[in-house]
Amino acid sequence: MGALEAVLKAAQALVRPGGRIVVLSYHSLEDRRVKRVLRSGDLSGEVQYDTYGNALTPWKLLRKVPKAPSSAEVGLNPRARSAKLRAAERTVYSTDEDRP
Repeated sequence: MGALEAVLKAAQALVRPGGRIVVLSYHSLEDRRVKRVLRSGDLSGEVQYDTYGNALTPWKLLRKVPKAPSSAEVGLNPRARSAKLRAAERTVYSTDEDRP
């Protein structure tokens, strides 16, 4: 779990605005962390808003619901049944941790 958190945190600094990140998680605990980081920018899951009510997050989700394997794929590979694919695009907003 520590490696996943480190990669997600580093991705904010490595991916330029307009760039995309795709994360494939195989376990519900992994998926929860990925979901929180992509929605809020940190592991706490708390989204910050500006005075107009716009979310200040470093990622914009490309799909609201994660992509799950088809029943045909699960039939061929039963281990794929718990896999979830999440994708997000980098925004221009940066958290305080990203700034030098």
